[in-house]
Amino acid sequence: MKEAAEREKARTARQILTVARVMDDVQAHPDGAVAGAMAVLVRDMRGKATYSNVEARQEVVLGQIMRRMAYGLNAYRSKAAGLVQNTAGMRNVIRELHGTSTNDAEAASFAKSWREASEFAADRYIGAGGDLVKRDDWRHPQVTDARRVRQIGREAWTEHLIQAAERGDLQVIDFDTGAPANGLKLATIIKTAGDNILSELPPPPGKGGSYGRHNERRVFQWQNADAFLAYNDKFGVGNDLFGLLVGHMQGMARDIALTEVLGPKHGATARLLHEMAIKAKAEGAKTFGALENPAAVARTYDVLAGRLGGELEGFWMGLLGGIRNMQIPARLGSAVVSAVPSDMVSLTWAAKANGIPAVKMMHTVLKQINPANEADRVFAMRMGIVSHAIMDRAIGTKRFADQIAGDGITARLGSLVIRAQGLSAWTQAGKTGHQLEFMGLVADNVGRAFGEVDAPLRKRLERYGFSAADWDVIRAAPLVEHEGAKFFDAANVSDRALGERLLEIMVEERAFAILEPDARVRQITTAGLPANTVMGQVARSLSLFKSFTLTMLTTHMARAFIDATPSKVAKYAAFTGLLTLAGAVSIQARQILTGKDPRDMTDPKFWLAAGLQGGGAGVFGDFLNSALDRGGKDFGAAAIGPVFSLALNDVPRLFSSSAAAFWEGEPATVGSQVARFVRQNTPGANLWYSRLVTDRAVMDTIQSLADPEYRQSFRRMEERARKDYGQRFWWRPGQAPDRAPDLGAALPW
Repeated sequence: MKEAAEREKARTARQILTVARVMDDVQAHPDGAVAGAMAVLVRDMRGKATYSNVEARQEVVLGQIMRRMAYGLNAYRSKAAGLVQNTAGMRNVIRELHGTSTNDAEAASFAKSWREASEFAADRYIGAGGDLVKRDDWRHPQVTDARRVRQIGREAWTEHLIQAAERGDLQVIDFDTGAPANGLKLATIIKTAGDNILSELPPPPGKGGSYGRHNERRVFQWQNADAFLAYNDKFGVGNDLFGLLVGHMQGMARDIALTEVLGPKHGATARLLHEMAIKAKAEGAKTFGALENPAAVARTYDVLAGRLGGELEGFWMGLLGGIRNMQIPARLGSAVVSAVPSDMVSLTWAAKANGIPAVKMMHTVLKQINPANEADRVFAMRMGIVSHAIMDRAIGTKRFADQIAGDGITARLGSLVIRAQGLSAWTQAGKTGHQLEFMGLVADNVGRAFGEVDAPLRKRLERYGFSAADWDVIRAAPLVEHEGAKFFDAANVSDRALGERLLEIMVEERAFAILEPDARVRQITTAGLPANTVMGQVARSLSLFKSFTLTMLTTHMARAFIDATPSKVAKYAAFTGLLTLAGAVSIQARQILTGKDPRDMTDPKFWLAAGLQGGGAGVFGDFLNSALDRGGKDFGAAAIGPVFSLALNDVPRLFSSSAAAFWEGEPATVGSQVARFVRQNTPGANLWYSRLVTDRAVMDTIQSLADPEYRQSFRRMEERARKDYGQRFWWRPGQAPDRAPDLGAALPW
């Protein structure tokens, strides 16, 4: 009790100091307390905050945790787009953690590094003021899945625990005595635990919340690995033991970042930020719509604190989540064709802004994506860059991870398609390449005094508040060498906070290289509502595929137009022009991949479509282009998103020939609409490298069977292409290809 009182006193003192520092930072922001409060939580889109934010800190901390087990993570992550994972090896890792020798050297090594990483994470959390007392008998997290308990049955779950306790495989702790329970007390404790699991009750007062959840005592203490694995197979995470371990580290990184930036009682600090923002807005402080206002402050904290998750329970939540999940593999099979050209522009642009040689950076990106260069990916992990093995837990990318609901079969289909097309690998390679080359740029400059540092890098450091004295500490740190090149390593900086602050800068600048939704964007796309509510699912369905545009708004557009100058606007105009060219490349590639000749690039409509595709709409540009090309008939469907478009547009067309005729502008049969529906909503059917073969060999066959007038339908498809774009098919519907694509059709002069 005395030790607990002393810890609480220390936490209170740290909380007071942290709140004072946060208030000073917020009030010092040049654009007022609303912008200042948001900048404590997430990257400052105004580009004026010189202090740390929770989101960047979380990624840096996660990298510092994961670098301690880089080899094991790379060895056990799933391969072949998530279809192959070493589950037997992961079971050996669990056995090694319980002290059982498996004669599996790789598993023993991973278990050792896991212990080291866990120790580091626990010490850092405690050092930040987190409420945690380390226990010698803690080995790994354990999870009970309420859905599995419901499916198998409460009685079976209870019987499993009682039998395990009677065999000595499980100790059920009686908190009143601190000793293992038995008899009636054992049954009572198990019943109470079951009630809490199935009702998913929050922790009791004084537990959990802002800073106490890691210190909660376990009711169930498994005495050996095999007993835990048997329970986990039935009522836990099953084969996803890798996800169990990685997920725990992600949770630790989140809580460390919240505690370090906002204090041990970070929920109270977040409420203070919200109140400061309300007061500042009432006094006329600058705001920026839904992206920056008092409500956005509260919602952004909820995103960062993990409060908007939750299991999908109930018919409507499961239905909306499942439909949304199915739209991702059905619509995004060729998303990488849009992503690569625009990402190459933004990567090059961001590199130039920071003084990084663009050609060198692209070379590093290609090395990261090369399957044969495993050593390069491990090196990036060892440098604290959150890379392939970490993202592997979600089996996808952050670009769409927040739009995938749950972890069932439909969610895995979405993740599988994102990975199978190469989008996940490309995104991670771009992020890693940019950060590695930034580390290389710092290494190239450590031999110079601050005033002699390359101008772009020096200006960037000054923008984030680095001084000449800070730079002297940075450049005194030993460098790391890899394949003849030298890199800055934050772990070698004598002042840990200063070294990690430089990593945070790299993470924040990377946002301009690879566009991904941050917490500011996610608080809009989720409407600040938990995923396990009907309205939360509605909000996520309405915003599906729209986050790219919001991300463009908070990065390049914000940098150009907030406190705009003619030079900044001119630079953004040049950047938009390059993105439009990237959109043109994407559109032409899509034409060829769907069996058509390239579009006529002398047509003004082509460049409008290219601007939408590359310049700000991203994947959503596909739907907007469709709406414009169809005379606006699909605009409403595009606006409400593919989930509600499916219910209000696609399904009614299946049963109404008049509705189909209106939307198509041509006569339509039920058979043709069935074929169209299958073509548009089959997961994986539009993978870019197999889409055309699937269309001709499978989908055209389905249409010929379902549609008695399929020949007329195919002719209408060809007529529409000629009428709308002057295009011809090089691989005509329902036929074998009779020629190669006519590339000259792009410039018919």
